[in-house]
Amino acid sequence: MPQSEKVRIRLQALDERLARLRMEKNRLIARVSQTERKRDTRRKILIGGAVLAAIDHEGVPPLRSIAELLNWLDGRLTRPHDRDVFDMTSHETTRGSFQPSADNC
Repeated sequence: MPQSEKVRIRLQALDERLARLRMEKNRLIARVSQTERKRDTRRKILIGGAVLAAIDHEGVPPLRSIAELLNWLDGRLTRPHDRDVFDMTSHETTRGSFQPSADNC
């Protein structure tokens, strides 16, 4: 087989590999994007649930920053997977104490 034919075959194989890698990259980007959209939706649902629960109990304090919101949510979100959405550490509540949470909606 002539040298030019070998080079052409090698280039074709590299082009096919490059196309497969690009498709895989696009699939991974789409998966990350979808995961982030789901996480953002979950955050919005939890915030809404916490606000509705607070309206029923003590009212919602004025919140002027994300830090204030997260601090306010810290006492209300008790389930570990809910806290994970906001990157909060696990929350240990004492037995018998009631803390309004979005879980109670």
